[in-house]
Amino acid sequence: MESQTQSKNRNILVTGANKGIGYAIVEALFAGKTPYDIILTSRDAQLGDQAIREIQEKHPDSSSVLSYHQLNVNDEKSVQDLVMYLQKTHGKLDVLVNNAGVYDKDKSIDTRLQVLNTNYFSVVGLTEKLLSLLSNDAKIIMISSGLGSLNNQGQSVQDVLNDEKLTEAQLHSLANKLVETTKESKHAEAGFSESSYNASKALLNAYTRWILPKKLTKDQQCFSVCPGWCRTDLGGPTAMLSKEDGADTPVYLINLPFKYDKDLVGKFFRKRQVINY
Repeated sequence: MESQTQSKNRNILVTGANKGIGYAIVEALFAGKTPYDIILTSRDAQLGDQAIREIQEKHPDSSSVLSYHQLNVNDEKSVQDLVMYLQKTHGKLDVLVNNAGVYDKDKSIDTRLQVLNTNYFSVVGLTEKLLSLLSNDAKIIMISSGLGSLNNQGQSVQDVLNDEKLTEAQLHSLANKLVETTKESKHAEAGFSESSYNASKALLNAYTRWILPKKLTKDQQCFSVCPGWCRTDLGGPTAMLSKEDGADTPVYLINLPFKYDKDLVGKFFRKRQVINY
């Protein structure tokens, strides 16, 4: 890969982007008027390279630069390789789009635990490792879900996640409690939703709402986005929205001026509008 260190373009990293909403985000940015340096990541390098070729062929006149790096958010070495790559080639990161995620299509304990690890623990872990690389006015966008709304959790969990004084230690303790109760198939009894997907997104929303803003510098911003029910591998073929519909709000937030807005930071978005957590 050629070094992009000298580029004046904003650089954007999108995880899990060889298909679905992540792919649509990358394509919309690449096809847009604003030139960006876009880094598409995926677990499978062959599929990632194929996605890049497809997007470049569809938009041959793009003013943006599109590159690839392998990333499995659940693999510590893969994450560290990405961090080192960014340090060497870009030196900073202007936008992080945490899109990679999975759904508990079956209710086995192993699947439930994978969902919790991928959608919460690994997203938080990756974000924390990239904080030092963020530019002074960087943006972090979490692709979440309306299914992660607080009202999908039991009252005891709602009370914890809705507390503006929630600490990082309390949130991680709750997440670890969910892991343990999932292993015992007693997560519902502990106040969590039946769906591990819903619970994982609720935890991620709380992290984005209460914890992450305190870790950012004064001009950095973070947002949580519900893309809606989209026709992707996760959403299924009968969903109401296209993947392009799902990409619209993340792309909208990226294209907003890189200027701190206290009314938007840490908020939850759907269809370009702030919604309740």
